Amino acid sequence: MAKDKLHHIVEIALTKDHWVNIQPLTLDYDGTDLNLDIVADKLISAEQGNLKIAVEVKSFSNPSVTYDFHQAIGQYLHYRMALRYLGIERIPYLAIPDAIYTNYLVQPFFQDSLALHQVNLVTIDPLHQEIVRWNPNPL
Repeated sequence: MAKDKLHHIVEIALTKDHWVNIQPLTLDYDGTDLNLDIVADKLISAEQGNLKIAVEVKSFSNPSVTYDFHQAIGQYLHYRMALRYLGIERIPYLAIPDAIYTNYLVQPFFQDSLALHQVNLVTIDPLHQEIVRWNPNPL
């Protein structure tokens, strides 16, 4: 399975943000394998335990942001569906470059789609290899 070019940077950014157990996860949906890019855990407190996320990584490297957005949302929705179906309690997130979010995804079409489909976003600064924003924040 080919990894998105942003994949390693997202792993580094998550590590910097104190996420642990960062690894890929294959979901078997009744014979259909879905390869989730990253799952990670974060200790909130001894009483509350670990927060668990699942992250699909997309760099939006095609010339058409709209095309990449269609593809990313489709994958995100299918991974979220599979997590629910399999009873895996992880909060799904879509990881994208922050520049894509601030330059394009703030437009009404993208914002309306993100809201309608209840997409959780984490945006990344690829240069500094850091998380810029969680929407919504998982903590």
